[in-house]
Amino acid sequence: MEPNIILPEEPQKLSFEEFEVLHHNQLTHSGVPSILWRSLHYKLQNDVWDLGNFVAVNKVVLSDDSPEVAADATGAEESAELSAPKVFWTGPDLKSDGVDNIFLVDHAWTFDIPSARKMLESFPNLLQRMCGLMEIPATETADQIKQVLTDMWKYIRTYSVSSDSLEAEDKLPRWYMMDEIGSRVGHSDTPNCRIVPFYYVSGQITYSLLFPFLDINEGDELTRNYVEDVPLSDVLTRQSRLLPWLESTMTDVSFEPSAVPTSYFQVGVRLDSLPASSSQSGGALLKEKGYLNVFSEYDVLTEFLTDGRFRVVDNQADADILWYRRHFRDFLAFSEEFPDKFCNQFPNESILTCKDLLSIVCRRAVPAGQPIVNTETLDSLPLWLPTTYNLNNDLANFVAYFRAREARGLDNHWISKPWNLARSLDITISDSLNCHIRLSESGPKLVSKYIERPVLFHREDVPDGPVKFDIRFIVMLKSVQPLRVGIYKRFWLRFANKAFALDEFDVYDKHFTVMNYGQGEIHQKFCHIFIEQFDAQNEGSSWSKVEKEIYQAVREVFLAAVSEPSPKGLVHSPQSRAMYGLDFMLKWKDGAIQAIQPMLLEINFAPDCKRACDYYPDFFNDIFSYLFLDDDAPETIVEL
Repeated sequence: MEPNIILPEEPQKLSFEEFEVLHHNQLTHSGVPSILWRSLHYKLQNDVWDLGNFVAVNKVVLSDDSPEVAADATGAEESAELSAPKVFWTGPDLKSDGVDNIFLVDHAWTFDIPSARKMLESFPNLLQRMCGLMEIPATETADQIKQVLTDMWKYIRTYSVSSDSLEAEDKLPRWYMMDEIGSRVGHSDTPNCRIVPFYYVSGQITYSLLFPFLDINEGDELTRNYVEDVPLSDVLTRQSRLLPWLESTMTDVSFEPSAVPTSYFQVGVRLDSLPASSSQSGGALLKEKGYLNVFSEYDVLTEFLTDGRFRVVDNQADADILWYRRHFRDFLAFSEEFPDKFCNQFPNESILTCKDLLSIVCRRAVPAGQPIVNTETLDSLPLWLPTTYNLNNDLANFVAYFRAREARGLDNHWISKPWNLARSLDITISDSLNCHIRLSESGPKLVSKYIERPVLFHREDVPDGPVKFDIRFIVMLKSVQPLRVGIYKRFWLRFANKAFALDEFDVYDKHFTVMNYGQGEIHQKFCHIFIEQFDAQNEGSSWSKVEKEIYQAVREVFLAAVSEPSPKGLVHSPQSRAMYGLDFMLKWKDGAIQAIQPMLLEINFAPDCKRACDYYPDFFNDIFSYLFLDDDAPETIVEL
C-alpha cells in the first residue's frame, strides 16, 4: 500500500489508478492477467456479482458411458448414482483473452481452525448453510457440526496476509469456504479456469476471483487445478495432495522420512557466516581485568546478573559479552572485528532451533544402517523423538505410515506445527488424514505423532481428572570442540488447566500447556515439590530414573548436532556460548504401564527465564559462571 493514499473507514470509490497502486503486487503475485484489472475494478466499485448469470450447478449421472448432466437431480437419484454437484458454463463462449472475463466469488465462511467449532455452535444459520453446501443430511446439531468439521477439508481454502507491520497472530493462516458456486468448481489436471483469493483493500474484505485459463464453451464444466503449486511431473506428491478428493492406493511407498541434501541447510536466513580461527578465554580476561562487561538485550538478565565478576554495561563497544535476544548471523565479521568478545550464539544453531532441521538432526542418533521406522512394529527411532514427518518433503511417506497405522487399528492422532513459530501458534491436533494433507497448503508444516498416553499430573484444583504437563530444561552449550554441554538441575513445569482426554482438540486448556501469553491461568510449582508428588502419584516409577533418561537424550541431541560439518552441524567458535530451552513431555511406553519414556518436543532460542529468576535469583550468576569462566560447574549445573 502506498503511504500517500489514506483509506477512510467506509469503502470509497477509487479511480483505476488508485486501485492499481493498492493491488498491483497482490494481483501480479496471484497471476491475475493485467488485461482483467479494469474489469475487476469496475465490478468491485459497482458491486457486480454476475457469475450466477452464466453458470448452472448440477449433478451428473455416473455410468460406464460418458457422464450426462442430470436435469432433474432429485428424480435421477432414484435410478442412478450421481456425482457431487458440478458447475457448468451456460453463457456465451468465454475467451481466455477477453478483457471482461473475470468474476467475483463470495466467501460464505472465513475462520481459523481453533474457532471453527465455536462458530458453528454459535451461528445456526452458518451451520445450516455449510450442511447445504456439503450435502450433510438433517440430524442432531452436534452430529452435523462433527460432520462439517470432518467434511470441510474437501471444500475449504486458505490464505494468509504477510506484512512486516503485522504481529505473528495476524499473519496466521485464514481458512474460507467459497459460496455455492465457487466451492463446487471441480478439479482437473488440465483445468480451464483459475480461482484465487483476493483482498480488497478499500473494502477490507477478501473475495475470490474466477477467470478463464482456456477458452470455455457453452456446456463445459468449469474446472481448476486444486494443487497448481505441484508440477504434473511430481506424480507422488500430487497423488498425496489430491487424496481428499481422489483416492489412490500409493503402494510401495516407504515409511522412512526422506533424506535431505546439504543445500537444504543453506536456504535463506539459516546460513551463517563462519568465524575465523581464534582462541578465547573468559578466565584469562577476568584475571586481566578483574571482571567481564556484559551488554544484554534481555532486561531480566540485566536485573538478576549480580555476580561481582560481571558488570552490566549499556554500550556494546564496552562489552566483553554480548547477550542478544535477536538472531546473530555474521560470525566471520564478528571474529575479525571483535576477536576479544563473546556472543550468546553458535554458528548454525538453527539446526537445533528450527523444528524441521531439529528432527533431521535427531535422527542422526540412530545407528548407521538401522531404519528410522520399524516396518513390523511401526515404532520409530530415536525413542525420545515423536515420529515426525516434514509435510513439504515427506508427505507421501507420512500418508503411507498413517495408513499402515490405520490398517492395524493403532491410534492415529497427529499434531501439525509450523516450522518456525512459537507460543503454540498455528498448531492443529487431528486424527484426520485429509486435515493434515490440507494443512500443508497453509505454510511449511511438520506433523508429529500426538502423545495419546501422556504421563499426567493430579492437580488438587482440577477435580475432573489429571492434566497434561511438560517440562522446560535449561541447557548450556559451552564448546563444540570438545563438546561441553551443561544442564541446569532445576526445571520448570507447565500444566494444562483442564483434565486430559483424547477429545475436544480445539480446547486449548485441555491439550496445551503454554499459558504465558494470556491463554489461561498459569499454575506454578517448584521442581522439588513436583518430584515428591510425581513419585507419590506414579508408584513403580521414579523421577530420578526419568531424569537420567532426559539427560541422556539431551547428550545424544548435541552429539548428533556436532556429528556433521557445516552447514549440517554446529560449528566450533571460541567466541560462542549459548543457552537453550528444551521442552520434554513424558509418555507411557506401549505395553508397559509403569515404564516412562521422555519425549523431546522442541529446542528454543533465547528462552524466557523470568520465572527461573523469580524462583532462583542466582540463576544467571550460575549460568554465566559456567559459560564464561574457567571455574568448575556450580552445584546447580550438571555437565553431561
